[in-house]
Formats: sequence, structure tokens, C-alpha cells
Amino acid sequence: MIRPPTATGRLADALLLHAAETTGGRPDRWRTELGLGAAGAVLVDLAFIGRVAVRPDGVTVRSAARVEDPVADGVLGALLLTGRGRCLEGCVEHLAPSVYEAVLARLLAEGRLECVRGRFGARYGRCLPTAPAPTPPHGPHADALAALSGAVRRRPPGRRAADGGPAVEAVCAAVEGRLRAAAQTLTCPF
Repeated sequence: MIRPPTATGRLADALLLHAAETTGGRPDRWRTELGLGAAGAVLVDLAFIGRVAVRPDGVTVRSAARVEDPVADGVLGALLLTGRGRCLEGCVEHLAPSVYEAVLARLLAEGRLECVRGRFGARYGRCLPTAPAPTPPHGPHADALAALSGAVRRRPPGRRAADGGPAVEAVCAAVEGRLRAAAQTLTCPF
């Protein structure tokens, strides 16, 4: 088993904490976008540690050995079971709902997010970070976080992940592509 891929923690955690902080504790309103972003973040983390190879045409599992992250282990298992023949966009879309729920549950269990109930019950409550979201130091992790945040918001960041490499570029393009497809489906359902 190995440690999480970066000294600053997991990229999906950082993305959801940042979203919770910037949305006033209502990341659930951006469930589709954050689900795709979180799935992409886990794939980027796995690419950083050499467990997967990410290309625009798909994801290849290089090593199925377990890591110390149950969410990443679940993604590796899902890729092994259903990853063959899927394009990168299909993998990200397939993983998004379960990764979002798992990362959100982990952040709540670790006490990094706190659920504040609204007047109308838990459904309308907010999930607030218990501490300000840490800013990762300059490097591949910070560049990947900036690129994924831009992809989730459908705004290209000023500088794409120069240090993140082709895996970050491919994942961000896949997230943006799935968001465009989701928007098209919502606006033109026929």
C-alpha cells in the first residue's frame, strides 16, 4: 500500500472542499459538475502515482494493487470490471455519481465538512467546511486542481496544468465534453 499521491492530500477532496467553500456550503446544487470533476480528480491522482494511463481514447489500468484510499480502490475496481472499450468521457461519466457520493461521505466522516440543517430539514441544509480549504503549494497538484476547477465551471483557467501533463489535459477535456453533452440533453431533450 502507498500513501495518497500528494503531500497535500487527495485532489477530489480538495475539489469538493473548495466547491463547498465557494458555494456557501451548497455543493449538492452542482452535483453533476462536481461528480464529473471528482471522478476526473481520482483518475488524475491515480495517473500521478502510475496506477493508470489516461489518454483521450480511454483509461488503462497499469497496476491494480490497492492504495490507501477506498475511493481510488473502488475506481480501480470499476475500471477493471467495465473499463475496456470505454472512451475517457464514458469512464468519467460512469464513475461520477459513486465517486461524488463516496468523497462527500468521506469528508463528512472525517469531520472536514459539517452538515448544517436548514429550516426544512437535511435536504435543504448546507455542508460547510470546518476549516478553510487548504491551498496546495505550486506544482502539479495545484495546477491539476486549477484545471479541474476550471473544467467543472466550464471556464478555462488562465494557465492549463503545465506540470500536470497530458493526463490532466485529457481528463479536463473529458469533463468539459460530458458537461457539454449534459447541457445539450437538458436544453434539447429530443
